[in-house]
Amino acid sequence: MARMNLNSCPRCNGSVLDYVQPTKDSPMCIMCGWRDRTVSESVLTEVKNHLGKSFIEHTYTHSKATRGKPPMSGWEREKKRRAQMRMRPEAHRNLKASKRTLRQAQKSFCLDHHGHI
Repeated sequence: MARMNLNSCPRCNGSVLDYVQPTKDSPMCIMCGWRDRTVSESVLTEVKNHLGKSFIEHTYTHSKATRGKPPMSGWEREKKRRAQMRMRPEAHRNLKASKRTLRQAQKSFCLDHHGHI
């Protein structure tokens, strides 16, 4: 069962729909979505005690917040360097091979279509 209270919203003066069960959905303005929130005494006292205090002081323990990845150790840097060195000659060989095949293709094209190099 629900009740409708006309012009009773404190925010927009709209109609407030009040469901009896469940109480967490009750009451609510159908125009602006306002809800009557009740806050427990324990939460109110905690907020009251915390007013005026800084909320950042316990969050950052270092002088500045970390940015990005942590630095690599010496061994990790060495592994990365070795992996890059292994990749370089192979990439260089592949590049030379692709240039060689391109040159061969150009020569064969010239011979096929023009009869000379």
